Amino acid sequence: MATSSPPAQTTLLIGGSNGTATLCAILGDKSKPVNANHTLRVATRSSRRFLDGGRPRVWRCKEKKHLSDVISADFLPTRILTHVGSPDSVFVYGNDSNEKSNAFSEGNGSNSNDNTHTDLSQLEQAISGISSPDNGGIADIIVLACPVSAHLSLLRRIARAVYNLDARGLLGSSNRPPILIGSLYAAGGFDWMSRIAFFSERPEGFTRWKRPLGLFGLKAFPYLCKSLVVGEVSLHGRYPQLQVAVTPSNSYTRRHAQVLLDRVLQNATTGKSLEFLGLSSTEELGGDGTVGEESLVFQNQLGNGGLGYGGVDTANSARNAMMIAAQTHKQLKEAKEGSSSGAVAASMPPAMMSIAPPSNQLANAVPASPTLDMLLTQSLSDYADPSSALGFLTCTLNSTNQILHPCILVALFGEGGSNNSSNDDGTITWNPKIEGTPLPRFYADGAAKPLAGELITSIA
Repeated sequence: MATSSPPAQTTLLIGGSNGTATLCAILGDKSKPVNANHTLRVATRSSRRFLDGGRPRVWRCKEKKHLSDVISADFLPTRILTHVGSPDSVFVYGNDSNEKSNAFSEGNGSNSNDNTHTDLSQLEQAISGISSPDNGGIADIIVLACPVSAHLSLLRRIARAVYNLDARGLLGSSNRPPILIGSLYAAGGFDWMSRIAFFSERPEGFTRWKRPLGLFGLKAFPYLCKSLVVGEVSLHGRYPQLQVAVTPSNSYTRRHAQVLLDRVLQNATTGKSLEFLGLSSTEELGGDGTVGEESLVFQNQLGNGGLGYGGVDTANSARNAMMIAAQTHKQLKEAKEGSSSGAVAASMPPAMMSIAPPSNQLANAVPASPTLDMLLTQSLSDYADPSSALGFLTCTLNSTNQILHPCILVALFGEGGSNNSSNDDGTITWNPKIEGTPLPRFYADGAAKPLAGELITSIA
């Protein structure tokens, strides 16, 4: 049976990290059907790693495929998968004020999508697709794959670029889905830095966006990867959980982010799924379960040939989706509380889920109105935290970073301090012969001080 091709998507990776190299090899492999209609761009400060003789560099990624992403041990069987691919185009943004057109692709430069806007910077070209060598059009999602220390400066570059493009009407209209901007590792107050960047770069007289924007951030970097040679990268493993915060916090943005990020993170291939953070998350993550109810609705509508990749496209369909979710929630609640009607509901799909009424019936039953749309298309948890501040705070307080600092102090100053001494200027002496390692190590499975490793493990 023939399968339909995935919809067109343009992903822009910003940063020259090992994560960017890994995604270039995996997403840039055009021999894979899952990568069909997926345009991949890279914007980087230096051309050395991602250009080879004026063309996008081909990256080879050797992925060590473990039996499990949760349990890792040397005795468990593993296999090696090889990914070979390259981005469709590379942009070297350099210094904004001195940039010249300097984009490269695997195709002929004469095929550039040039709409005569020759004054656009490299980053503006990468986002808008104008003068781009590929045919991907405007970027659907902008992904920062870089160290946290580079977030603020890159976000300010992005802010300047999108403000300029939006003012010139080059990002599309308001009826198009939001352009998502985010990071594969949103620790360190990514949403705060985004606010700072867009506020500080906001031009005088700006009132509103012609096309909406959205923000996302992953709690943990999804790959354990390392590149020692340009053009080659090793993927030692994938993080078992993909938890993400998005703003605005509503079903529309969550569904749109899920479609785009599922493709970037290859969830259809790996079998992983996104978990949304914040007040609307599942009950297992401390939320009110809104996300779980939305998932049931989307799965049902997808099975009936409904929303599919498009998500909730209109207020009317969002209203219908939330009505179904409300009925589903009622039946699931009755089942959990043990009512007689709930006992029956627990053994079968909720009525509105199993036989969804035609959308015109719902539309007639629930007349359109701004107030009703506001009440029915957004959960109370989304109203309580419309920017998903708590979701992003979860990313900021990522335990893998926060528990490291007290453990470092314990490793350096704990256990009586007999081996180490602190000088007046704050420096710490470290005797490699006594300690057994050239430098201190602070990881749970190999801490130089056993107490530090025990603390990390117990707290985690």
